[in-house]
Amino acid sequence: MTTPMRRQYLSLKRQYPDCILFFRLGDFYETFDEDAKIVAKVCDVVLTSRPVGNDQRVPLAGVPYHSVDGYLARLVEAGYRVAIAEQVSEPGKGLVEREVVRVVSKGTVTEPGLLDDRRNNYLMAVAFDARGQKAGIAYCDITTGEFAATEIEADGPEAAERRVGEELSRLHPSELIAVDWRPAESSLHNLVASLNPLLSDVEPWQTEPDTAREALQRHFQVSTLDGFGLQGKTQAIRAAAAILAYLQEMQPAALKQLTRIHSYALGEFMMLDEATRRNLELTETIRGGEVKGSLLDVLDCTLTPMGARLLRRWLNQPALDVATINRRLDAVQFFFDDSARRLSLRELLQGVGDLERWANRVVQGVALPRDLVGMREVLARVPQIVATLAPDAARNGGPEPAWLPPLPLCTPVLELLQAAIADEPPATLATPGVIRPGFSEELDELVERSRHAKQWIADLERTERERLNIKSLKVGYNKVFGYYIEITHAHADKVPDDYIRKQTLTNAERYITPELKEYESLVLNADERRLSIEQELFREICSQVAAHHGELLQLAAGLALLDVYASLAEVALLRRYVRPVVDEGPAIEIVAGRHPVVELTLTDEPFVPNDTRLTPEACIHILTGPNMAGKSTYLRQTALITLMAQIGSFVPADAAQIGVVDRIFTRIGASDEIHRGQSTFMVEMVETANILNHATSRSLLILDEIGRGTSTYDGLAIAWAVIEYIHNHPGLRAKTLFATHYHELTDLAERLPHVVNYNVAVDDSGNGKDVVFLRRIIPGKADRSYGVHVARMAGLPTAAVNRAEEILEELERSGAAGPRRLFEPESRRGRPAAMQVSLFADTHPVVEALRRLDINGLTPLDALNRLYELQKMVE
Repeated sequence: MTTPMRRQYLSLKRQYPDCILFFRLGDFYETFDEDAKIVAKVCDVVLTSRPVGNDQRVPLAGVPYHSVDGYLARLVEAGYRVAIAEQVSEPGKGLVEREVVRVVSKGTVTEPGLLDDRRNNYLMAVAFDARGQKAGIAYCDITTGEFAATEIEADGPEAAERRVGEELSRLHPSELIAVDWRPAESSLHNLVASLNPLLSDVEPWQTEPDTAREALQRHFQVSTLDGFGLQGKTQAIRAAAAILAYLQEMQPAALKQLTRIHSYALGEFMMLDEATRRNLELTETIRGGEVKGSLLDVLDCTLTPMGARLLRRWLNQPALDVATINRRLDAVQFFFDDSARRLSLRELLQGVGDLERWANRVVQGVALPRDLVGMREVLARVPQIVATLAPDAARNGGPEPAWLPPLPLCTPVLELLQAAIADEPPATLATPGVIRPGFSEELDELVERSRHAKQWIADLERTERERLNIKSLKVGYNKVFGYYIEITHAHADKVPDDYIRKQTLTNAERYITPELKEYESLVLNADERRLSIEQELFREICSQVAAHHGELLQLAAGLALLDVYASLAEVALLRRYVRPVVDEGPAIEIVAGRHPVVELTLTDEPFVPNDTRLTPEACIHILTGPNMAGKSTYLRQTALITLMAQIGSFVPADAAQIGVVDRIFTRIGASDEIHRGQSTFMVEMVETANILNHATSRSLLILDEIGRGTSTYDGLAIAWAVIEYIHNHPGLRAKTLFATHYHELTDLAERLPHVVNYNVAVDDSGNGKDVVFLRRIIPGKADRSYGVHVARMAGLPTAAVNRAEEILEELERSGAAGPRRLFEPESRRGRPAAMQVSLFADTHPVVEALRRLDINGLTPLDALNRLYELQKMVE
């Protein structure tokens, strides 16, 4: 026969079989069976056992309730869900009632100690249609109330999954709900594995189209979803309904703050794929995945958690709307020009806490006293912030600038918190002292009566000794009888009639009086009663604050904007950034641009700035030069300056004019991804294919060493073809920076009218032995690669370097220098044409080229280019 408590535990465990069940027993959360083994291992606590009836013992591991957050953090980080079962009835006769009040998982965490306050914590759902061509995406952050959805329609399943992957990379969800698909069986499995979200699901019937739509309408209390921009977006509705269903099961209190859903389109923002985010190191570095050393690290001088999260979102989702970008730039300009106001604002923002998450904790009913204290401190500063911001024109009755966000004063909330909450309340509601004296007459009377009762009892011994003239009279206390008056037998004749005998001792009698018992009751019950009253008052206060939830979130959003604007202005002043001109034009022109991260890491030498001029007439730049000379830095800085301009930031340059780009694509570096089953060359080709298939004439392409992952001939041919495709493909001709070691590619500048050559300047005046990289990008092509010189700089043994020079000289002298002669006319090389023919076939190469030509697949421009090449070969 199992014990009643064991049966209660098993009943709750059956309801949450996929969760570790924290079962509240007094001052501990206990876990049993397999859960106990997991908790003992992950949380490093003692594994013991407990009898459960029938001479049976089961594994047991417990953690103290007052320090549960640390243990929850370990379990959640390890990928477990934890169901919290609390005692919901008072201990007394019979079994205490318990029920699961919430489930904690990666995407449903609300405890401040388990969250990074400088980034969002997203729960995401993705739904595909039966054909895989439409995908719905929904995500929410239950700590901030953000709830958004979109729908993607693509040409096929692969394209749809690719767009979903871009949103996965941007949002980096902590938890992912897969609706009717399995990540492990899709092309997204590698990306999902690298992001490592907790994978979850809901019942299939909950995301049926009609059921999903009705669930959303019921939640938002509307008769149609058209007002949210979701009309006709069946998959987006299914994904959003999956989030509601999951939260209803795991964290129902969080549903209260999802008061609206924002519908967005991917075309509203610059799309950045996983490779581009990784290569540009926007929010974390390639090595180590740390914020330090990333672009975010350079730009983030925000002072509030809300501002930090907003800046991260902007970096991950640059704007395309020129008006939006310039409105942000206007705000940054305001704070850049007016240092006094910027410094005053930043001083007021210093130490401002997480108003956004506090407001949502109030709505969820999990706020603590110090959350309200923090909220009160923020609200108290708002009038000063508003006064500081008011521009002179607005002070004189003129219009406020378009960038200035609304800042509700929330005066009723501030007045309530000032009147109700003590200056320094305890950390939890388990200790009295939360409510300020004077707020509740009932509470004040109770506290006063308790104080008076304690003083009365403390004075009782003295007053009774004097009244009865018994110097040995004592007032004492024990747990059995409570307070009592003790008089020895020698003074029995002096005992007054109102004394009631309670206990007889050998030498004395103990008495009580009705008045003593009344004060005793006040003393013994005062703290418990006070705690009960304060908890009830706290709930009422939170309810009144929650009624202003919308205003509080609007204020939090406004403070976040101001924080980001002032932060970007601060960075611009510290780093010597300038305001870019952002327009709809087709060009990117940067004067003396610098890499925002690299320039801060250089200590031994100054950063060498460079110009960039990508125009329709010269949209493809082929960049040659030795390794370590600065080509990759130059490529990345162009992309980063463009991206910075489109989030509304000033940029590291002397001047910049940025025509808005719809996408930035990068193919930088080469690395095996064996864990994904892909070689260096395969990764390179997949990323290149993605670029060529999805770039437009408004895109910016950053291509570094295309083709180096295979043999020299194959690599050169692929690189050549890629440049031609970008140049000739209708509707493409994107702004492109193409770095390469294939010097043969520089001939394309003579063949293709929109291709130009640039190289990294090198000073090799020291007889070819001492090479100085000048890190200047100049027009023209490099005359050599300086690879042997780089090898010497890297520390290769002198004998190996000398032998490499000998081999290089022999190859160049013998004409076997390799594939650089593949596309070079014989007249330039000064070598007989027979050498070219003998390399490939017995017939003339022009004949072979004609045989391989796919005439039906050529555009008119392609045909002219091929004819020009054939003519050169004949010459």
